Amino acid sequence: MQDEGEMREFWSEFLEAVSSARAELGNPKTVWYRGHSGKEWGLLPTLYRLPSGIDGLAHEREAFLEFKRMATRLFDRRHSDWETLFDMQHYWVPTRLLDWSEVLGIAVAFILHNDYDQVQDSALFVLDPVGLNGLSGISEVKSIPDDSGFDYRAIYWDKKPFAPNHPIAASPPMQTDRVFAQRGVFTVHGNNPRALEDQCPQVVRRVVLKKEAKVAAREFLEHANLDEYSIYPDIVGMARHLRRKVFKC
Repeated sequence: MQDEGEMREFWSEFLEAVSSARAELGNPKTVWYRGHSGKEWGLLPTLYRLPSGIDGLAHEREAFLEFKRMATRLFDRRHSDWETLFDMQHYWVPTRLLDWSEVLGIAVAFILHNDYDQVQDSALFVLDPVGLNGLSGISEVKSIPDDSGFDYRAIYWDKKPFAPNHPIAASPPMQTDRVFAQRGVFTVHGNNPRALEDQCPQVVRRVVLKKEAKVAAREFLEHANLDEYSIYPDIVGMARHLRRKVFKC
């Protein structure tokens, strides 16, 4: 059994590794974070990691149009296709989006809220989003849907005015409580089916969060008030928070 000092030492080592990762990227002004409970998992959107034999891209258009048709009675009117795509991502329909956060603590919370047993090492990804977009000749993070020249259907279905190969970093509207609470941002995968870290290793770093650090990490989240209800401010998040608070599971 580890003592408290050892656990905090592992947590401190993790924070130092995050600082080192940022330094390796050149200490960019804008940094995004994403947490994976499994340290070996790559940066691939759900559309690219469906069960074997299912071509997600071949079904992308059908899924989008069917969701948009059926969701008209469930949501307020959306003003762009991007907003519909964000809704799909929110409700776990496979898309070419990957969720990131502007806040390190929230990315750590994503790791721990999905790793109840704490028996495995996990991973935090540190991304330079401006550097990522520079690989596609874009000088800044795309603000959507404000950027009228960055149209979802035209670019990703019709390949006009260009066919993106690398993922592109984009900042969405705060149209849901979750996106607002999570300081959510996204990368949009292009034509290349490989994981982002394999395509663009110069703009992303992986930092391992060792299982021995997770008790101290949970203590940090508690002090920062980053529980399930604060990050998922709806009935689902409230129920998950209640379960952990009362039943400790």
